[in-house]
Amino acid sequence: MQSAWERWESFWVGGTRRGAVFRCFDGTLLITRVAFDDGVGSPFTCESIVRLSRNGDTWSGFRYGQEPGGLRSGAWRDDSEHGVDTLPASGEYLLVERLVRSGRETGTFRRVDEANPAAPAAPAEVHRRRVETIDLPQGRSLRAERWEVVAGGVRVGAWWAHDGELVRGASGGALTFACPEATALEGLDQPLSDFLRGGFGKT
Repeated sequence: MQSAWERWESFWVGGTRRGAVFRCFDGTLLITRVAFDDGVGSPFTCESIVRLSRNGDTWSGFRYGQEPGGLRSGAWRDDSEHGVDTLPASGEYLLVERLVRSGRETGTFRRVDEANPAAPAAPAEVHRRRVETIDLPQGRSLRAERWEVVAGGVRVGAWWAHDGELVRGASGGALTFACPEATALEGLDQPLSDFLRGGFGKT
């Protein structure tokens, strides 16, 4: 069983910090919360809660929520058509982290769309690419390994790792950067900060 951790990331779109990401993991339960302002005063929040199986080799269930729109979804793997080789999309973070630390070059899985879990899981791959110089906030830069995630033949995200830690991510036109909690929450409206700390309710 992996040790418990808690991580924060700042969330940037078009060179502007819009929000933050919170992740925590206790060895069996992964919670991911994203909250940001779209730039015209409309907040967006989503929360994914993924429970792994007892041996950690696959997942047993997940719950997902998103606002605006009141979207709520979820699934138990044993009750669905999803096999042991599948993974809810937010669980990708755990897989990439494991690959980075294992020294392996690639990994495969089938990616479950958390907003639409009844849809067939998309064949997906994670590949280590090259070491490159990346830009970080406040004019900093460093050398990092680039990892790419392809699902259904389309690149859906990328991650950068430095000294075995994920330091930057890219998905859906946004960039995220690992940072302390205070940095992630600095300047955010109170409702966004409250959501990042508490989510939609009980886990």
